[in-house]
Amino acid sequence: MELRLPKNETVAIEGNPQGLVLCCKEGIIWLTQEGDDRDRFLGAGDMFCFTHGGKAVLEGHRDALVAIVPAAHGPAAAAAGARKPSSGFHGGIRLVYHGGGQ
Repeated sequence: MELRLPKNETVAIEGNPQGLVLCCKEGIIWLTQEGDDRDRFLGAGDMFCFTHGGKAVLEGHRDALVAIVPAAHGPAAAAAGARKPSSGFHGGIRLVYHGGGQ
């Protein structure tokens, strides 16, 4: 699935994202996840593989386009993306959008 993340807008990934790959296709995002004390910035072309469960939060540091795909589909699938998100659960996760701060 692909999603647009405007600057300062956040989306929480609730559930268990373990086994998913996040690919930043455009822009820059900030990523943090429960159980991991490291925050990350991902730019266009960067990928992150969720290796454990726990809520994750993404924020558009610059307007961004991200893809979230199962790791089994590999980096090429993450780079290509898939479908636009609809509301609700996707492969064991739920996306909760929050408006931007500015």
